Amino acid sequence: ARRMAHTGYITHPTSGDGVRAQRTPTKEPVAPKPTLREIAERELLQQVIPASALVNAQGEILYLHGRTGMFLELAEGEFDRNILKMAREGLRSALTTALHKAVGTKEIEHVLGLRVKTNGDFATVNLTIRPVKEDSKGPLYLVIMEKGPKFEPRQAEEATGSSSGQEDVDPRIAELERQLHSKEEYLEVTNEELETSNEQLRAANEEMHSINEELQSTNEELETSKEELQSVNEELATVNNELQTKVKDLSVANNDMNNLLAGTGIATIFVDHQLRILRFTPTITVVMNLISSDVGRPVAHIVSNLEEYDSLVADTQGVLDTLQPFERDVKTTKGKTFTMRIQPYRTLDNVIEGAVITFVDITSALRTQEPSTKDN
Repeated sequence: ARRMAHTGYITHPTSGDGVRAQRTPTKEPVAPKPTLREIAERELLQQVIPASALVNAQGEILYLHGRTGMFLELAEGEFDRNILKMAREGLRSALTTALHKAVGTKEIEHVLGLRVKTNGDFATVNLTIRPVKEDSKGPLYLVIMEKGPKFEPRQAEEATGSSSGQEDVDPRIAELERQLHSKEEYLEVTNEELETSNEQLRAANEEMHSINEELQSTNEELETSKEELQSVNEELATVNNELQTKVKDLSVANNDMNNLLAGTGIATIFVDHQLRILRFTPTITVVMNLISSDVGRPVAHIVSNLEEYDSLVADTQGVLDTLQPFERDVKTTKGKTFTMRIQPYRTLDNVIEGAVITFVDITSALRTQEPSTKDN
């Protein structure tokens, strides 16, 4: 059993007229009793309008009206509300063809004199498919099924277009011819739908082929990009190896320079253009109070051990301004004498990047010269 759309009824199979509507209890509010006028109008409407069904383009039943049991029956198994599957023998193929035509042409379709099997007997049925106004569910169609006069052999001959010249035609032959004609029409409609489906499939196939070509082109571009990326990675690996080699060479050169400066015993300070300390040798601590954390500080902030000399900053700035070396002897508070030289710091490209201040200890040399001086 199944509740039909837009009604408050549940349909049940019965004998005779087939479908019988029964009111089932619901939780909805009880409607007020109809007036006598409403009852009369309803009964007259049922007498005028034959059995009919409101369906969509696929044949799904949305609403039933009248006694449809003569034309429709419930099939065994799970309930299906499609009218094409519920149609009785002799009605199904004609109903299918007519509905397909109405869907395609949007016009009224009539099929007269159908021989429909009902409860072991046959009845003449006239079928009409009438397109109605569309709603939110799409195009809708009213299927009108009306019992006609008893099917006569001569009527069968006229309905099937037979011109055999015989006055008496076997009703079974007439019915077979009519069914054949109906199936031919159904086959024609099916062929048209199949052709339409084939055209859609061909269009989809062409679209898929175009997409496949685009994907192939994209794949080729990705492959090219992959090769280019691989080439860039190889170049980066080569540059990285070269940089590692240069870093090692620079480390070796830096170690050699530090050892050379330390081995000579010459106190040396390297400063930039702003006279900030870049680096120094360990022996500089005899002349100035420097520690490793002083790198980056201005040389003017460093306390020196020199006496009677406080123009180190001015003399260094003068060398940077004139690019002329400066030299003089200076003494420390502990009595040592140094020859101080200030020279511009030149790179291999002859670029001035600061100054170099060196202090050469000449204390021993001066002491050696002192006796000669006294003898003279």
